[in-house]
Amino acid sequence: MADQREEVKKKIDIVGLISEYLPLKKAGRNFKGLCPFHSEKTPSFIVSPERQIWHCFGACNTGGDIFSFLMKIENIEFGEALRILAKRAGVKLTSYQPTNAEKQKRLLYEVNHLTAEFYHYILLRHPAGKPGLDYLRKRGINSNSLQVFNLGFAPQMWDGLQKFLVTKKGYSLQILEKAGLIIRGQRGFYDRFRGRIMFPLTNHRGDVCGFAGRTLDPTQKQAKYVNTPETLIYHKSDLLYGLSETKKAIRQADGAILVEGELDAISSFQAGIKNVVAIKGSALSSNQIQRLGFLTQNIIFALDADLAGNQAARRGIELADQAGMNISVVEIKGGKDPDEVAQKDPKQWQKLVQKAVPVYDYFLDLALAKFNPRTAEGKRKIGQEMIPILAKINDEIVRSHYIQILAENLAVPETAIMAEIEKVGKASPISKTPLEDWTKEEETRREILEEHLLGLCFQAEEWPHLRKRIVLNLIKTPRLIRILAILAKYLRKYKTYQSERLAKMMPPEIKPGFNKLYLLDMEDLIKGPDEFQREWKKTLSQLEKLDLKQKLEELTIQIKNLEAKKPLKREERLKLKKLGEKFRRLCQKL
Repeated sequence: MADQREEVKKKIDIVGLISEYLPLKKAGRNFKGLCPFHSEKTPSFIVSPERQIWHCFGACNTGGDIFSFLMKIENIEFGEALRILAKRAGVKLTSYQPTNAEKQKRLLYEVNHLTAEFYHYILLRHPAGKPGLDYLRKRGINSNSLQVFNLGFAPQMWDGLQKFLVTKKGYSLQILEKAGLIIRGQRGFYDRFRGRIMFPLTNHRGDVCGFAGRTLDPTQKQAKYVNTPETLIYHKSDLLYGLSETKKAIRQADGAILVEGELDAISSFQAGIKNVVAIKGSALSSNQIQRLGFLTQNIIFALDADLAGNQAARRGIELADQAGMNISVVEIKGGKDPDEVAQKDPKQWQKLVQKAVPVYDYFLDLALAKFNPRTAEGKRKIGQEMIPILAKINDEIVRSHYIQILAENLAVPETAIMAEIEKVGKASPISKTPLEDWTKEEETRREILEEHLLGLCFQAEEWPHLRKRIVLNLIKTPRLIRILAILAKYLRKYKTYQSERLAKMMPPEIKPGFNKLYLLDMEDLIKGPDEFQREWKKTLSQLEKLDLKQKLEELTIQIKNLEAKKPLKREERLKLKKLGEKFRRLCQKL
């Protein structure tokens, strides 16, 4: 399996893979970007195309290769990452044995895929699907959308899907039950979805994770929508309906329109708003925000519910604000929801989306329209609506801006608004990650300087500098001592240097430390011989001074320990004299 893993790594460019999730900019021989695993404003995420590795030098302080990146960002196991990347690389896996959990996931994806095909076939090609097709045509859904979103219809049968998947395809009832497609009753299993329009729910890669089934007659006593229950592969809070179909448009437009339901998304798509997704209700989750954040920092809420009074939507806005998103709101006019507006007048819907206003302007305009800002009671009610909202704005500058505007509209001092905000208490701030340096807290200054010195030489390929006795004497960090020893062994064996070949000689426990040397930002320090020599001498000098100070500290402790002894023996007095002389000599060197 190790050989196939290496084959996959060689065929996939790590910069290309990671660029699909976050923008990367060239930084010397490496690439740099904002870390996708924690909130930051200064890039600390470095990718090395030479070594095919990545590392976050900020709060995460983690790194790895293409597999570890995909596992972390997709929250998947190694086997699934290997399978995805092998497919991408065109490598047929022969030796890898998936775990039982991985096998079960693959089975669930398989039966869901076949189920989506079954429902799609019924809708378009079978007489049993005519009621569903008529309904969708009546709702204005065109043929292209039927295909793009793979819409289907579940026939009004208790075991229609079972006959297809079990009798014809050979899947077990147990796997269908685990996929949430059938329900165990007193007389056996029956299909969960019957007589409903079927919307396949896919992840961003296009894998069918579950389904939403909509009844044709909303006046019936049964639920309007029935969704797949939580399964091994379906988690409602992770998915955004339509993302696999619209992610390219979202990236191109640098913005995502968020609507509530499937038909809102499809009608908007038909109206020319291609960068649209449905959040399956008004509660936007942190996982969904993170997924959108890989594509854009701009999101536009176009929900049919009263956004100001919808607490779930408000929580989603707070999460998006805390994640650093730019948030706007579409004021829906000419219909009860985006679906109705887009079907009636596609151009009007496009105009409304284009006129989306910043979310806090929307809340403020709404409050000012509802209550009279010239009366004491009106001011109080406007304050009751706006103060909790302002208190939860993550950005202090943005908050100050809206405090000023609210104070002007209410004709009250800004201090009065700020005092009310203090009463409410600030919402627990999202852990604003301090803009940390690339060092770990546990690293000492000596380790930092030693790493910097080695990083200079490895990236500039100035090997003779690392063979100097002064360097070998100054390097004290165990992992760096081992790296230098392996380097010496490598240079004795090979005439030409290849970082990948040297990396293979590194034991697993020190390989991350070796990789890190290639990820340090050395762009401006090694661009020419003069710059390298200047930085080399400066770092070496700092390390020498630090080494001297540490020796002086050790001598000071030894001298104090001896002076505390009374009386001193003859050999102890001689030792104290020698230590004092050594201490003075070292002081002169500083």
